[in-house]
This record gives sequence, C-alpha cells and structure tokens, in this order.
Amino acid sequence: MPEALFISGESSPSTVPASLAPGQQALLQDMEYIGYVASHDLLAPVRQIAASCGLLKDQCPPGTVDAVQSIEGNAARLNAMLRGLQEYVRIDSFPVRHAPLDANELVQAAMDSLVEEIRASGAAVTHEGLPVVMGHRGRLSRLFACLIENAIKFHGGKTPQLRISARRQGAMWEFSVEDNGIGIEEDYYDIVFRLFQRLHAEGTYPGHGIGLALARKIVASHGGTMQVTSVPGEGSRFYFTLPAAQPI
Repeated sequence: MPEALFISGESSPSTVPASLAPGQQALLQDMEYIGYVASHDLLAPVRQIAASCGLLKDQCPPGTVDAVQSIEGNAARLNAMLRGLQEYVRIDSFPVRHAPLDANELVQAAMDSLVEEIRASGAAVTHEGLPVVMGHRGRLSRLFACLIENAIKFHGGKTPQLRISARRQGAMWEFSVEDNGIGIEEDYYDIVFRLFQRLHAEGTYPGHGIGLALARKIVASHGGTMQVTSVPGEGSRFYFTLPAAQPI
C-alpha cells in the first residue's frame, strides 16, 4: 500500500484511540498536527535559507563569511532534524501492509544503504540464519540500518564489529544486535530512545538523536518491544521482538 501524502492545510490521518477521554483525544490530535506541520511545512523555508546562504557567500563583504557559513550549517542541521521528524511521525500516521520477509535480506538491504559508511569505518557485520518475520520491507530495512549506523557512529577508537542474531520466543522472534562500541551507562538506557536526545556534546559524534528513537518506533509499529543492555567501554546489545511469519 503506498503511503499517503500530507498536504498543508488538510487534516492528517489520526491515530488517536477512540477510547481516550475527549480532552485527551484533542491533545493527542493537536500533537499529531504539530508533528505534521513541523516535519512538512517548515522544510521549504529551511531549504530556502540554505540556498540563500549559498548565494550570499559569494557576495557578502569581508568579515561576514563566517556568520553566513554558521547560518548555513544550522540550516542544514535543522533540515536533517525535520526530515528525521517527518520519518518518525509517518510511522504511526500511515499504516502499511505487512508481509512475510526474510530478515537476512532486510539486513543486506540495510548494509547496501550504508555501503559508504561501512567502507569508510571498516565495519564488519555478521549475520546468518535469520528468520522470516511479518513486517513492512522498507521500515524493517530502515530499522536494521538505524542500528548498524548507530554502531558505526559510536565505535570509539575500535573498528566496528556487529553481530546480528535471533531466537524464537513464542509468536515472536527476538533479535539481538551486538556491537563493540563505546557503550551506554545504565542510567541512560531509556533516554537513548528519546527523539532528539543526545548523550554527548554536539560535534563529539555525528547525528541528531533520531536513529534509535525511530528504530524503537518501527519495532512498536510491528507489535514488538526494544531495549538495550551495555557495558561502557565494551559495547552494547540492542534487542527487539518482531512477529514470526509462521506459528510454532
């Protein structure tokens, strides 16, 4: 099923449960609408700011180039954040059909989308014998890409090593994505999944605090859960559940 397009001024498809009290429904609908506006209507002016900065750099007087470059950099950062928000809000707002999918193919598609990052970092991703799950191909490939990219970003001084495996748990498959990166303190196990939350100062590591929030949102949209355990300085293990394509 193709995903619908949101047109400014129209009502977005609502996913607010009818069982909520009227006041709660109105609040959540407002939040959905704000998410749409922020992730769609603001992209055009941000792109225009970036384009204008490109023109100004060739015409601005001496001493102002640094200021224009700073504006251009901030516009690029805001553009990336808005695109991440756009992707995030679409998960709940546009339901998609699920079909049986080979998880090995999903991981390979994720790796293909990150070929430059994997080559530059020397990352090694191992996976074999992964199961068939029920889900949306594009979104689940994106899920694995988020986790692989996260491991590449936060590898510290080590060459990134990732191992992806799965085990059956009733009607679900539990996947594990283990890396050898910088790790996460236990106090931050939940915070790392919050949208736009970063544990490190800007510029220390790349990214805008979107990938893990998006990954958990994708898992939840498939009826699963996602958590992390970690040993700081040694690596992290992200584990999540997805529905099995075949009953036991």
